[in-house]
Amino acid sequence: MYQLLLAIGIALTPQVFAAAFPIDVELGPGASEVSVSSTDLSNIAALRLVSHAAVPLRCQATFVNGPERPLPRRVRLQPGEEAVLTHEFTREIIRIRVRVDCAPE
Repeated sequence: MYQLLLAIGIALTPQVFAAAFPIDVELGPGASEVSVSSTDLSNIAALRLVSHAAVPLRCQATFVNGPERPLPRRVRLQPGEEAVLTHEFTREIIRIRVRVDCAPE
């Protein structure tokens, strides 16, 4: 009996760890000089911003997950620089919406 339960537990393990949530990224009009990629780690959403502008940019990413308060993350990007912005959520995540907006300094 123990071996049967162990086999079932091992068979279900990859599905538990494979649970992912979609991250919808909306780029504001000033974010055309920035490339954005997103990923999720458990209950943490992460964005990687890479600047392609010739001038320094001041960027803000606002993470929204349903009823939680939207929290902006701000970063200053030099030309060619990249930065990772993360946000950890306390509630169960179904979908994350992120708005990225940048302005030259």
